[in-house]
Amino acid sequence: MDFKLNRGMPGMPQVPPQLPMLLIVVGAAFAGFGLMLIWNEWLLRYLVAGVFLLIGGLLLLSGLRAKRLLG
Repeated sequence: MDFKLNRGMPGMPQVPPQLPMLLIVVGAAFAGFGLMLIWNEWLLRYLVAGVFLLIGGLLLLSGLRAKRLLG
């Protein structure tokens, strides 16, 4: 079986050339954020509170929109 490496396997999508660098940058950012959370534990408190505020706000807006749709 002969694969054409410059065009990939037939039927399989190609890997974008920017993907490895994107994964490296995102991985480094997550590692840096993890280190910040280790050194500043108050940051985790605000992060969790922000997530709950975001989810609560989205649920509130969805409920208000559903109430308006039902009349």
